[in-house]
Amino acid sequence: MVRKYYLIVAAAAFNVILASLPQCCHSFTTEPYLTNNAKRWNTSHLQMIFRELVSNDEIDLRVNITSIQKKDAFEKFLKEDDRLCVIKFYAPFCKACKAFGKKFRKLAIERGDAINSIGEIARHGDARFGEVDFSSGLVKELGITKFPTVAIYRGNELLSEITCKADAIEKITAEMDNHLTPR
Repeated sequence: MVRKYYLIVAAAAFNVILASLPQCCHSFTTEPYLTNNAKRWNTSHLQMIFRELVSNDEIDLRVNITSIQKKDAFEKFLKEDDRLCVIKFYAPFCKACKAFGKKFRKLAIERGDAINSIGEIARHGDARFGEVDFSSGLVKELGITKFPTVAIYRGNELLSEITCKADAIEKITAEMDNHLTPR
């Protein structure tokens, strides 16, 4: 992993050096002794190489849990595609929510989308994961009264709502599997 970061730094340094070279320099052209109008390795080519170095490393993938604050963002999240949407409703001051948050994150890593270090989705999961903070007015609009609670949606349809206790992750996984199987 450290070697990868050295490559990234080297590619960035090469990009800076290449950009600062005068236009008359022929040392970085694809063919020797070309005129000023010759094709050179431009920055878009280097960016493409950089993306290849960064984006295809399974080690650096991160979980993609969308933070939802408003009703329109909530509706947009549900309508984005036809996969299951697993949404956690929590309060930041709640100890049970903090403890459950770690388990929810592990579930999102296993079953959800993964993003790479430049923010692109590198792996699509079975479901998309989101979270709604108690302080947003959305919790009251949706009628959530207990925390933490997980709701599973497909489109705008609420499939299941689970108030989280000790065995909540098993229940959530079972509900996800139940709704993922073709009927």
